[in-house]
Amino acid sequence: MQTADPATPTGSPPRWWVVLAPAAALVLAALCLRAPFSAVGPVLGELGDELSLPQAVLSVLPTLPLVCFGLVSPVAPALAARLGVHRAVLAGLVVLAAGIALRTAGTWGLYVGTVLLSAGIAVGNVLVPAAARAVYGNRAAPVLGATTATMGFSASLGAGLAQPLVTATGSAVTGLTLWLAPVLVAIPAMALLARRARPAPGPPTARLPVVAVLRDRVALAVTVFFGLQSLAFYVMLTWMADVLEDDAGTSAVTAGGLVAAAAAFGAPCALVVPPLAARQRSQVAWVAGATLLSTVGILGLLVAPTAAPAVWAVLWGLGTGTAFPLALTLVLVRTRDAAQTGRLSAAAQSVGYLLAAAGPLAVGLLHDATGGWRAGLAVLLVLQALQLAAGLYAGRPRLVTETAADAEHAAEARH
Repeated sequence: MQTADPATPTGSPPRWWVVLAPAAALVLAALCLRAPFSAVGPVLGELGDELSLPQAVLSVLPTLPLVCFGLVSPVAPALAARLGVHRAVLAGLVVLAAGIALRTAGTWGLYVGTVLLSAGIAVGNVLVPAAARAVYGNRAAPVLGATTATMGFSASLGAGLAQPLVTATGSAVTGLTLWLAPVLVAIPAMALLARRARPAPGPPTARLPVVAVLRDRVALAVTVFFGLQSLAFYVMLTWMADVLEDDAGTSAVTAGGLVAAAAAFGAPCALVVPPLAARQRSQVAWVAGATLLSTVGILGLLVAPTAAPAVWAVLWGLGTGTAFPLALTLVLVRTRDAAQTGRLSAAAQSVGYLLAAAGPLAVGLLHDATGGWRAGLAVLLVLQALQLAAGLYAGRPRLVTETAADAEHAAEARH
């Protein structure tokens, strides 16, 4: 791993721009990590018409990023160990840019490009927080909050601008390609940060198996909560616009705006939830509150979609926007040390995103089978109950019992 020293060479207090420049580069990188795929859900219909693809085939498209997140996340730490954390983030941005550009090459390019850009995003998901810690050390919390909030803003921006960009360009594919612009700004900024990076002192830590931590029930509960809240969020990004159009009778532009407003709650929640929830021994009340909000939103869309579609969308977005930073907080407060935190984080992102990948696909297939959205929304309500159960178990003030020695013994037992 590498670190970049924000101090000046003379040892004098660093100038403000020297301190803020690395944070700005990381925020720019975070801005690229949601919009390229959050913009897809609101324009799936237009993509199908433009490329002559049936709904069943399009339903796979929103699932690919989540599968890639789950498969690539465990690889990101090894990439950072080989290239350095900043150069690994830079490599992820380059792959992301290539994937966005490849989506212009017809149907095959749309799918292959989605896989590539998702792999690049997965690297950023895991390593942008590590890159912030490498630069700022124990003072990285504000930067971590800023990057997490920026990811939420990126998701909102992608969903909100999806339809306007299609209208402006006359093409869904072209509208999606425009998200290459912020990536091309972030790449040189990240390259400058990587150029300043120097190797971190101290010997490399031993590589412990990620799955060993999941032998513990608390760790497993955190992972299930992470996966189910991710499932609810990505179903919202993918299908809420269609639900609002079909069941609530809103226009395409209004539906896209409501999805953007719902996703926008991720940014302020990312700044507020972690410091407040981490101060308390138990996070049970936070879990119950977040799940209740999203449950009421889903229930409203199921039983009375036309009554208050904006309210249902906002409640769903506020619930999922609170649950994501809360899930990350649970990873932190339920673990004993940095090594265990890293293993649980990797496990939660890998297993959790693979679990979440089933959501958009299942809801899309249920829509095709039933001709409506009610069955999919009903399934989501059941999963909200499971999310609540896992979160209540994970939110209790107990630590993961698995230790580094346990993980090493588990690894030795397998060989």
